[in-house]
Amino acid sequence: MSDNPYAAGNVIDSASNVGPGGLSPEVVKKTEAIIKDARQFWLAIILCFFCSGIGLIIICPWYLIRLLQWRSLAKQHPFLTEPNAPTGSLPKRFQSAKLKLILGIVFGLLTFVVLIGLLLPAINAAREAAEAANQR
Repeated sequence: MSDNPYAAGNVIDSASNVGPGGLSPEVVKKTEAIIKDARQFWLAIILCFFCSGIGLIIICPWYLIRLLQWRSLAKQHPFLTEPNAPTGSLPKRFQSAKLKLILGIVFGLLTFVVLIGLLLPAINAAREAAEAANQR
């Protein structure tokens, strides 16, 4: 070991890096992105609700796509669905993300139904008011 604190450490070729369970760095990156999106479920809902109504419409498709990616990774890499994985490990965090993704889809569908339920009567009332104004 060198006495120089600024000396380069052991440099490992990044192409040969293998993550937990033999996963490639790309798979680990995708897995972490899915976990991050699932973890930010409540924050996404709050931001979409307060900042932009259009965000509420986007939540369902976004979480549906993430759930499809979750299923694809789970099929390709059984390590991620290992039931006896330690708490806090990548597989456990990956497994817990599934429920949050499903909740995101359900919330997105419910808000879309409520939005349609609010818009249709308003559109009907506006149309009836326009017809009444035209009849005068």
